Amino acid sequence: MSTDLIFHVVSKRKWRELNKDGYYRPESSITDDPDLFVECIRADRINEFLNEHFRKRKNLFLLVIDKSRIVNSIKNDKEKGTVNIAQGINTDAILDKIRLDANQDGGFDLNISIQ
Repeated sequence: MSTDLIFHVVSKRKWRELNKDGYYRPESSITDDPDLFVECIRADRINEFLNEHFRKRKNLFLLVIDKSRIVNSIKNDKEKGTVNIAQGINTDAILDKIRLDANQDGGFDLNISIQ
């Protein structure tokens, strides 16, 4: 899959707390430690990621991010299907936020088609 769109999942509450001064910065990304990043996911791995980490959760936002607009360093982990962004995501790279709730069975089954 060749696209500049990636995704990040955050609770609605955390989004409000951590979206400041033009950046979305989870606490773990504000550090000089080069191994701490904001973990994003490719479209083809989103259901697996949601069901592993957010099962039965409600009030989530799926951030749609244009990777080409990110100003901080990016590391791709092709094996895990993740894209890790150092020091937070500049909010002008976030194209949309989509509200998500788990299905009645607690799982997620999104159909993301990127053309």
